[in-house]
Amino acid sequence: MLKINYFGNPYIGMYIRANDEFALVPVDCDKSFSENISKTLDVEVSKVKIYDSSLIGLYTAMNSNGIILPHIAYDSEIKKIKKAIGDMNICTIETRHTAIGNIIACNNKGAIISSEIEEYNIKKVEDCLGVEVIPMQISSYHTLGSMCVANDKGYLVYNDVDDEEMDKLEKIFKTNGINTTVNFGFQFPSYGVVTNNKNCVVGDKTTGIETMRIQRGLGFTEK
Repeated sequence: MLKINYFGNPYIGMYIRANDEFALVPVDCDKSFSENISKTLDVEVSKVKIYDSSLIGLYTAMNSNGIILPHIAYDSEIKKIKKAIGDMNICTIETRHTAIGNIIACNNKGAIISSEIEEYNIKKVEDCLGVEVIPMQISSYHTLGSMCVANDKGYLVYNDVDDEEMDKLEKIFKTNGINTTVNFGFQFPSYGVVTNNKNCVVGDKTTGIETMRIQRGLGFTEK
């Protein structure tokens, strides 16, 4: 595991999106940042922008089959991302919820999406990610992508999720998960954790106890 920040900001999940083959990082990140991401996650790294912004993680959702972008992404940015991801699926969805990373959480086995999203957009997301997409809320919140982060070995979720919701998430992601915070008590783990099936990167304010829970929840140590 690597602890890192982005220009002093420990909420690295807002700036990075990764799967087992590559990671997308902001164009203005320095060489050591991108090299550390590449080495830790064992992926190729591409520097991109979305809506002329560095908030790559906030504006995207991705697994090994595809990537979802907001309709506000510029054509030139989409073209560069297409070049980076090769044969993977790519789609944009037109919705008022442009922070795609806040409304979708996924791995290669399943996905959840805010129940506020239109049915036709849910079908587009299913086709792109290649998994069943379940509309739901977590603890009555629609920003479930910010509250949950998953790989194929496990998932992390907001502390106040009850047992019934945990069971539902386990069935969707087809793996076990745990509750945790990140960055010294921050409740939304996806803002401070970037993971694939090989390793994970966390914000540098993350405590030792949080680190142990994150590693266990994502399947990198015994549960």
